[in-house]
Amino acid sequence: MSDYPTPFEPDQDPDIVLMLKIQQGDALAFEELMNRNQDRVHSLLQNMIGNWQLAEDLTQEVFLRIYRARSTYSPDAPFSTWLYRIVHNIALNAIRSKHRHPELLFSGAGGKQSNQSSSFAFENTLLAKSGLLPARQLAQKEIQEVVRSAIDCLSERQRMALLLHRFEKMSYQQIADIMSLTPKAVKSLLCRARLNLKDLLKSYVEEGEEDK
Repeated sequence: MSDYPTPFEPDQDPDIVLMLKIQQGDALAFEELMNRNQDRVHSLLQNMIGNWQLAEDLTQEVFLRIYRARSTYSPDAPFSTWLYRIVHNIALNAIRSKHRHPELLFSGAGGKQSNQSSSFAFENTLLAKSGLLPARQLAQKEIQEVVRSAIDCLSERQRMALLLHRFEKMSYQQIADIMSLTPKAVKSLLCRARLNLKDLLKSYVEEGEEDK
């Protein structure tokens, strides 16, 4: 059994309650489920693939899959585990498609500006957590470009594990359940991701310090 932060009680998970209503044909429950989760899903996808409009399209795909799979859904884990397993699979498929259509991915935020504040906060946090925050003050756009570039250089699995851990505050066990890994493998992924980020950001920080 998964070691979740608190004992798992299906009837205390509002998203599970909504999914069970959706299984019974409640259209309003599906709308509420989307409203509760779509911003988080979109933010994760945008940070994963670096393109606002594509993240918007993929968010719609996530909820379409949820609706199509409603009859087979079983509340044997927190809803977020099932949700982010779908997000994980869709994100990996999108990233791998860059080999066929590279113009679709990693082309900047694009689209609307409403999600920039949460994206900036996440990127600023990652830069600070690297332990290499430059002495000189950085503009928001500059931080976004630096950290975005570093994140894009991580492997697909490292990127997803890092985003789930830092952005969604998930435990090793929860991430393991989503990514079909062991908690030990997740810990190793996160360790390598942090080291790689620190290495990728180091040269930039050193340049910043030289500008003092």
